[in-house]
Amino acid sequence: MKKGWYWPWIVAALLVATAAGQGILFYAATHDASMAIEPDYYRKAVAWDAQRARDSVSAALGWTATGELRAPDSTGAEVAVRLADADGAPLGGARVRVTAIHNLEGARRVEGALPERTAGTYAAKLPLRRAGLWELRIDAHRGRDHFTATVRTDAPRDAR
Repeated sequence: MKKGWYWPWIVAALLVATAAGQGILFYAATHDASMAIEPDYYRKAVAWDAQRARDSVSAALGWTATGELRAPDSTGAEVAVRLADADGAPLGGARVRVTAIHNLEGARRVEGALPERTAGTYAAKLPLRRAGLWELRIDAHRGRDHFTATVRTDAPRDAR
């Protein structure tokens, strides 16, 4: 064999290793459940002023929202939202929808309607299978009134 025959193979191996490493990094960057982009972000950005106006109308109602999550099991977790009016009295008769987003899985959103259980308390079991910090985006309608709120709450680890 000729002296130095292996150098082209070493260079080729380094190029292949570099390309493979970049491929692995590209896959990891594009398949990470914790990385998320807000859906319809461009449309939301264009409508920023309109959203701020809706938020101020919602704030003028004086309503408040609190959220609670029960420990998840194999089928999901109980989500409860309590609505109160400006005087702190329970707010009944609303149609409530919630979008739940786990802090570690921003790309996975769980949406559902919450029927009224008791006066001012709306609850349902949703397929939330992770304990930890959740963001609940609450959307409530009662008559012509429209209220939105974002609440962060923890789902406990287990039901013990």
